[in-house]
Amino acid sequence: MAAAPAPVPARAVSFVPVAQVFARPRAGESVVGWRAGAPITWAQFKATVCALASGIDSDCVITCEKPLNFLAALLALWAKKRVALVPPSLHAVSEIAAPRLADADVENAKGAAEISLPPAAQCRLALYTSGSTGTPKRVDKTLAQLDRELENLQALWGDVLAECAVLATVPHHHIYGLLFRLLWPLAAGRPSDETTSGDAVELRAAARRHGRHILVSTPAQLDRFPGLLALGEWRRPELIFSSGGPLSAPTAALYRGTFGAAPIEVFGSTETGGVAWRRRDGGAHEDVWQTFPGIDVGTDADGALLLDSAYLPTRSWRMDDGAALLGEGRFVLLGRLDRVVKIEGKRLSLPELEQRLQTHPWVAAAAAVPLPAPRRLGVVVVPTPTGASALEQQGARAMGEALRRHLAPNFDATLLPKRFRFVKELPISERGKVISQELVQLFA
Repeated sequence: MAAAPAPVPARAVSFVPVAQVFARPRAGESVVGWRAGAPITWAQFKATVCALASGIDSDCVITCEKPLNFLAALLALWAKKRVALVPPSLHAVSEIAAPRLADADVENAKGAAEISLPPAAQCRLALYTSGSTGTPKRVDKTLAQLDRELENLQALWGDVLAECAVLATVPHHHIYGLLFRLLWPLAAGRPSDETTSGDAVELRAAARRHGRHILVSTPAQLDRFPGLLALGEWRRPELIFSSGGPLSAPTAALYRGTFGAAPIEVFGSTETGGVAWRRRDGGAHEDVWQTFPGIDVGTDADGALLLDSAYLPTRSWRMDDGAALLGEGRFVLLGRLDRVVKIEGKRLSLPELEQRLQTHPWVAAAAAVPLPAPRRLGVVVVPTPTGASALEQQGARAMGEALRRHLAPNFDATLLPKRFRFVKELPISERGKVISQELVQLFA
């Protein structure tokens, strides 16, 4: 690990929409972020953006692995009214026909032209879905949409996070990482550490270096950390944000017991941006989500969640999530409608079964997956310490039977899992989502 950085003046910056960051005064010595333990100041960062913009004459795919280089490339493209193309991963760019902007292009750029950003509606980027259910799909957005979302985040939590450093375990090239670890810190004047790490010891060291900080992570990563390093050895984050799926109640309770409050969960997608948030408090209503300001919700005839959102260009946007509305923008999610399968003619919600399994004291996490013909269900389970002890003493067959008995009161016998696999952790992508293809391979 790098040595602790020397203190650098970091004057407070009032929240400024990203579209106006070059038009508003900002102290040149204020810190934009940290790279390998060294600060990158606003003067250095702005000079990089200006130099890069002077050589841009087309839309480009941004392939920068360093987050602050990625941010500089994004702003330079917007300054020249070009579209920033953001691939679903830094290794999935071959099908996008456009010039590339890599780290070397940013770091070797020459030029000194002064720049400004055009109106936010003219700053465009194309994101791509993760492709977990098919071919990655292009999603076009404008900075006007993103700035509206940032204003909501700042209104809800900006006062709490003043002068906090941003640490992250998520990549920067999808909507969650882009907003929470790059654009929001830029707009609010918070420094962001470039290190993207799922290593608990490394994160603990970074937290101690920076002092007051927030953590931007995912449910899968937050599930893993307590098994790698006792949470009591961490420096308490001011806030932990989690997105990419629901955080289990036991995991939320563990963080709540250690840090005094559970992580803030954000529900949304690449297409919709943030839709709602919740913070599990251990009470009877901890499963309830609250919409962000400017978002109204309804349901269609199939029970799918419908959005009327300021972030979206169209009204009545249908999501693939079932929901029960509670009024005043509050709702409970009932599982992904595209994860409802038929087994022997009977419908089964995989999220419902996974959630039921996770109420058993032996189960830390569970992922259900339909297996090839004959149609049957397999479940991959990450045991709790108690579950791991039971697995060692009783064996996989007995443990699987016990979990089937746990499910039996709530599911038809034909829907109970036929096969179980017990693993130390679920296979997850860099975005923190379970990789269904790898789950199936565990049963091959």
